[in-house]
Amino acid sequence: MGNEIQRFIDDTTEQARPLEKAYTLAEWESAINGTPEALGRTQQAQAAYMRFWAEADRYEAARRYNQETVSDPILARQIKLIYLTAGQNQQDEATIDRLTALESEVRGLYTNFRGKVDGRELSDNAMDEVLAKSADPEEARRVWEASKQVGEQVAGQIRELARVRNEAARRQGFRDHFHRSLTLSEIDEAQLLAMFESLEAQSDGPFERLMETIRQQRSRHFGVDVADLRPWHFGDRFFQQVPPMGEVDYDSLFADKDPVVLATATYDGLGLDVRDVLARSDLYSRPGKNQHAFMTHIDREGDIRTLNNLERNQRWNETLHHELGHAVYEKHLDQGLPWLLRTPAHILSTEAIAILMGRLTLNEEWLKLVLGVPASQAAAVAAAAGERRRASGLIFTRWCLVMTNFERRMYGDPEADLDTIWWALVERYQKLRPPAGRRAPDWAAKYHVALAPVYYQNYELGHLVSAQLMNRITRETGGFVGREAAGRWLKERFFQPGARQDWSAHVASATGEPLDPRYFVEGLA
Repeated sequence: MGNEIQRFIDDTTEQARPLEKAYTLAEWESAINGTPEALGRTQQAQAAYMRFWAEADRYEAARRYNQETVSDPILARQIKLIYLTAGQNQQDEATIDRLTALESEVRGLYTNFRGKVDGRELSDNAMDEVLAKSADPEEARRVWEASKQVGEQVAGQIRELARVRNEAARRQGFRDHFHRSLTLSEIDEAQLLAMFESLEAQSDGPFERLMETIRQQRSRHFGVDVADLRPWHFGDRFFQQVPPMGEVDYDSLFADKDPVVLATATYDGLGLDVRDVLARSDLYSRPGKNQHAFMTHIDREGDIRTLNNLERNQRWNETLHHELGHAVYEKHLDQGLPWLLRTPAHILSTEAIAILMGRLTLNEEWLKLVLGVPASQAAAVAAAAGERRRASGLIFTRWCLVMTNFERRMYGDPEADLDTIWWALVERYQKLRPPAGRRAPDWAAKYHVALAPVYYQNYELGHLVSAQLMNRITRETGGFVGREAAGRWLKERFFQPGARQDWSAHVASATGEPLDPRYFVEGLA
């Protein structure tokens, strides 16, 4: 039986490798150059990849082998990953064609979208700049509304994507796509929802106190009553980041610093060289380019790249550190592992590293050693950074609760009044007053809802894992910033094992205990 299983794994790997490489390359091309031709090539490559994994015979064989007792843990894990990947792609030819066509159409609309304000076209970065810095409430409102214009363009397609995804999930016996996505990514839905309910309860008091402070500050900034504050007054398109707070202007600290130089220094201090990744990356904005940020590993053999749209501010420095966190994880996977295991243990595992690295830009040691904050400012900046880091954890947790619960509701009923559901969740979790009388698919302006579905729980779980990792590393190495011992710990304990284990076993093996949210929750108080 062992030889039979090995042949099955070898056959699957041999066919999957070139298809995955072609798909990731096509995605990269369409992200850096969103022309119809590039988007068409991505659609074709995606369809070929999905057709391979949709083959019923492969899925049934993997399911059968997965139910048997396989003594070799490396073989057993490869079989499990084939089973899970094939399970995620079980759909017929017509469904594959419909999904890839819809996703290609939506991808093109997001990539080429620019908000229109008073006859001007504004990029995401330009809109973010206004929302973060403008003190004119009317200007902020107009720009915020412009940022939602893409929602009108894609809402119908997203509802159809939800219907098609649901149909495929139900043919496999799942309740809907939300249920299937979690189950086949080894996350128990009931446990996840219970954990998120607990996070809501534990963060309610600290978040409400934070919001009182933010409301007062935003009221003074805009010269409007607290009762008149609306979503466009809170500093970004979705209130997923901390608005300007206190007396420290963080962006001014980064204004004359090159993000690439800072990130290189950060990773050098950990003994993790990122120059080769940066050389392959696409770092700056231009027309026709995807306005978001991501990391991609083209071939599982070291062709690792990031896409960014860098500006000299705190947000984009955090983003570059974040994406390079994904990259160093991929770079230091054990290349001796079988191809199927040469990947992070889980999406949430790589998000944990990215979050850990991104948050360094608000770390006291980092501000002094890497950014070079003058000694005369160090104490004030460090104190403000600590408060901002705590606020960031609270705000992003509440945003994750919006996204996760919205997607659960959307896949539960794509025909529902999603506009109203969205604002009810925003009001509950983010404590924002909805705009009076607004009827628009603002939920559809969020890229992830369409093209990274059922993903946001990985960010929040990544925050929990990140806090546990940082606790363990600092206890064992005495700190983090500028310590090569911390980088070695990550390489040996977290990166090199790849996907040998499922994510929960991997966390326990690396840190010596199962995932415990208390490390993260303690930082919110």
